[in-house]
Amino acid sequence: MAQQIVPVGKKILIKQREAEKFFNNTNIMIPDGAQERENIGTVVGVGASVEEIKIGDIVQYTDHCLPVPMKHNDAEHLLIQEGDIFAILVDV
Repeated sequence: MAQQIVPVGKKILIKQREAEKFFNNTNIMIPDGAQERENIGTVVGVGASVEEIKIGDIVQYTDHCLPVPMKHNDAEHLLIQEGDIFAILVDV
């Protein structure tokens, strides 16, 4: 039986953006652990009390949040509070 993660209250489930592979100016790849991760992800679930953010939004969240890591369908996700999101990123 397949299961789905449904956040409750003002919680939001996001799939964090993968870090890009970076190379320095001598074509040496910088390891993932040495790269600074962006706090950006795609919303894949929202709690019933969340009003402004919807599934599919790309959001940026604060460095100081305390996300709960969750694994679902072999993918890593983060469960965070709505108040830890400070921007919805939109294409113009």
